Amino acid sequence: MVILRALFIVFFLLSVAYAEPQRIISLSPSVTETLYYLGVGDKIIAISDYCNWPEEVKDKIRVGGMLNPSFEKILSLKPDLIIISKDGTPIEVYQRFVALGLKVYVFNPKGLSDLPSEITKLAKYLGGDHKAKFFNEKFQRELKEFKNIFNGQKALFIIWAENLTVAGEQSHIGEIMKFLGLKNIANKSSTYFQQNIEDIIKKNPDIIFIGSGHNGIINGKIIEKLKDTNAVKNGKVFIISDKIYHLSPRIIEGIREMVNGKNSYNSSWKP
Repeated sequence: MVILRALFIVFFLLSVAYAEPQRIISLSPSVTETLYYLGVGDKIIAISDYCNWPEEVKDKIRVGGMLNPSFEKILSLKPDLIIISKDGTPIEVYQRFVALGLKVYVFNPKGLSDLPSEITKLAKYLGGDHKAKFFNEKFQRELKEFKNIFNGQKALFIIWAENLTVAGEQSHIGEIMKFLGLKNIANKSSTYFQQNIEDIIKKNPDIIFIGSGHNGIINGKIIEKLKDTNAVKNGKVFIISDKIYHLSPRIIEGIREMVNGKNSYNSSWKP
């Protein structure tokens, strides 16, 4: 009887220790999107100021940005788990959460190739991975359709028109461009960096992608400055939504936008 009682206590303590999180705060758009894909969006009690998908998040409590969350507000919500993205949240913020006794999970896909495994890890941590398996199979299947779909055309992906910032080879967007069979003219071994107009004109891209940005503002002046490139001359300038910025299951939609090239900037701009 004593042994049975002891076993029951141990089982109870283990159950409590490994209880599935029920009050989650997400501090990253990629995390929020992934949680909804995994079917646990109802467990999210608060999000960052930059989370904007799906529609249901409009009613969620906001707790600040990834760089400057409101620790006081977060503590008042009594979360049992905070999920951050390593590329978006400074280590100082992570350390502060830990010092406050909060449980933190770090979502850390470094690029397109390891996104499925990171989603599987997160799903297992949250108590189940059946939806992650479904996503991974679908994701890999759809990606295969896009591999080398381009034929080595020279391309450029502009992240921000202001202070002309482009995606380098080491960024996940650079990885996507290579996967699609595009030659990234911003071949600098870095993630994102500023590049001058003269250099772009000299390299003469066949295709230019422009990220719509977190605020959705496109600077038409940059297209005018690049009017002598093949991309602008041939109407191969395309606006890509912020889906491409977030390493979440939703990124496949951004990749599809790049492949289909439907959002042509030149439909509204006349040189």
